[in-house]
Amino acid sequence: MATRAKRVALIGLAVVSFASPLLERAVTGRVAEFGAFAMADLAVSLTLLFWWYHVDKREHHYEAGGLMNAGVLVLAAVALPVYFIRSRGWKGGALATVLAAAFLAVTLALGELGERLAAFFG
Repeated sequence: MATRAKRVALIGLAVVSFASPLLERAVTGRVAEFGAFAMADLAVSLTLLFWWYHVDKREHHYEAGGLMNAGVLVLAAVALPVYFIRSRGWKGGALATVLAAAFLAVTLALGELGERLAAFFG
């Protein structure tokens, strides 16, 4: 069961995914791949992701080393599945990985929706 803090982090990630391209398109007229908005989005998203990971580690009584912690920040697509399998076992880790991939798909769709909504109204 997800704790309140983990839910807040995930909701925050979803909101940032939607609002960042919406705001950027409304302000600048376009969405730049590596612009200032993208870098701010990345910083906020990584902070929220690391907070979620930290709370999840505590919840699963998992003590991660520095390499795992750095991996989550630098290469989350590789480090998180490894973390999920180590903290939950193969079956639980596979399920958590599928759920994380589904959440990623939702956040990508929210980003696209935010950008298109700004284009429609702008």
